[in-house]
Amino acid sequence: MARLPSAEEIKAANEALQPYFLALGKVAHSWNHLHEELGKVFCAVTQLELTIGMAIWHGLRSDAGQRDILKGAVEAAARDPEWVDLHPGAEDGVLYLTSKTQGLANKRNDAIHAPCDVIPAGDFEIRPITFFQNQRAQSLRGKDILKEFEWYERTADALRRHATECRFALDGQLPWPDEPQLPTLGQEYSEC
Repeated sequence: MARLPSAEEIKAANEALQPYFLALGKVAHSWNHLHEELGKVFCAVTQLELTIGMAIWHGLRSDAGQRDILKGAVEAAARDPEWVDLHPGAEDGVLYLTSKTQGLANKRNDAIHAPCDVIPAGDFEIRPITFFQNQRAQSLRGKDILKEFEWYERTADALRRHATECRFALDGQLPWPDEPQLPTLGQEYSEC
């Protein structure tokens, strides 16, 4: 006969999940700040004042749609030879930024949308729940969830910093930045 977990077992599982909750929150936090900075890059590309440009940016309901208008805006701006002369490297740089962010979007979506739980394995182990064929959970199968999420967070932070540098370059405050060294899975913070 099936048995529901006891209050003590539920409490122990919730305590074991605290690092997962923290890591998941950090992924979401870093992603939100990356997308906010991409909105400011959109404003710089389109030369819209931040209040108006960000209202347009936030009028779109999906992150993918926001990235699409940024890509479209930079491609349209790059058809103007004066804009290209004023912003050498900007089209390729912003397209690099949108491409890398799109690659991270899939990982971020895995983190946010995959059901995970703790599995008793000596100590509790955090694993994706794959039994019902959730594709997001399947993407995380066999991975160290906390290390994966730290990598996603750090990559979003690196892309956000790069987006800020791009925005300042578009505003004429900095030269166009080189592509950033993105973190790798398991890399120590001091190596970045």
